[in-house]
Amino acid sequence: MAVEIRNESHEPLVWDRDELASGEWTDPWYPSRASTIAPGATAEWRAEGDYFLAPTSGTEGRVWYNVNGDRARQLYIHFNSPLIESQYGNTFHVHAPPGSAAAYDGGQGHHGRLTVRFRDAVRRQVRGFAPSLNGFQFSNSWDPSLPAMTVGYLWNRLLDELPSEAAGLLEIAHVDDEWLPITHASAGLCGGMVFAVMDYFEAGKLPPEVGAAPASENDPLFQHIRDRLLDSFDISGSGHRWLGYSSPHYPNGDEGFMQVTGLARGRSWVAYRDEWPRIRNDIDNNMLSPIGLIQTDSLDIGKNHQVLAYAYEQNGQSVRLWVYDPNHPRADDLVLQFDITDTTSGVHVTRHGFPSPGPRIFCIIRTDGYNPHTPPGGRQLSIRQALERVTGRNCGRVPGDIGFLRPVSLRHWLTTL
Repeated sequence: MAVEIRNESHEPLVWDRDELASGEWTDPWYPSRASTIAPGATAEWRAEGDYFLAPTSGTEGRVWYNVNGDRARQLYIHFNSPLIESQYGNTFHVHAPPGSAAAYDGGQGHHGRLTVRFRDAVRRQVRGFAPSLNGFQFSNSWDPSLPAMTVGYLWNRLLDELPSEAAGLLEIAHVDDEWLPITHASAGLCGGMVFAVMDYFEAGKLPPEVGAAPASENDPLFQHIRDRLLDSFDISGSGHRWLGYSSPHYPNGDEGFMQVTGLARGRSWVAYRDEWPRIRNDIDNNMLSPIGLIQTDSLDIGKNHQVLAYAYEQNGQSVRLWVYDPNHPRADDLVLQFDITDTTSGVHVTRHGFPSPGPRIFCIIRTDGYNPHTPPGGRQLSIRQALERVTGRNCGRVPGDIGFLRPVSLRHWLTTL
């Protein structure tokens, strides 16, 4: 196991101590070898399992660093690469103190490499995106007479992709294809709206400036959102998670029959260890991240919801995630907050900026299957808005701002900056 630490903060990391539960440090790659990791510097250490003719153990250890030499503020790294991996693979717990944040990636396999990025706790966001500007101006409320797909249709298609043994354990069976139209007010078209907003942003456009949801089945915008709704469920990919994580038999934490036997990871592990890093990496790479909120444990998948993450701040183990929510248009202050320290119990998410606490969130998933589609209509970005998208700064009024640019001209203009 190799661990690479990148100090991207403004404070030095000073090695405090380390210990091994199994295996040994790989000479000369000891954690103490680089006793101080300066801002902007990178250090690496390695450990390996015991070996006698054949491997006899994995390797597990812990390392502590004092931030700026302060033992009251520590970066803690725990790694466990067992000889025989469980369904969790190699596992890691990386904790940073308040005022700092630690992100980590990789580390899987018998010769894994874990990369830890130690950073200051600041808000990071997709440049140029704000729900009040880039989101739809209307809410996720639709005329129930509009034709669309049904929850029953989606349910059965998702179930067809779920492994049969998992469906049996979770007690999930087929239903009537015509059950519960998705245009029912309690369900809406949130996933289609999220994917459509991503389409406009990808195309360098703003959504049409209309204050009410389309009311005609012939409206091109309604048709686009309806089609994108089906895409958002990723039926032929990992969409079966919508059913699996909504089952009352799916475990919340780390302990239980399904986890011990390797059949499942708990919802909290999925949300905090698997899905949150994917969401974070999207935003770090200046990409919007579509998110599914599992809001039921009774297989009533019509209660689940989809939102779009565009900014986050991680302070220690606490995460604040800014989202565009189709149910609440023009709102730039909607935040989901959770703590990623503990996976032994269920997921705990607090909503901030929402008009009500909302239903319980049992799991958070990063929605797969997004590919850009050409959206209908839309408004062009002004030069000022284009500059803000590139720089991530409020540019005020740009001298000579001539109003709007065509998409092709915009792309060409941006490449000349």
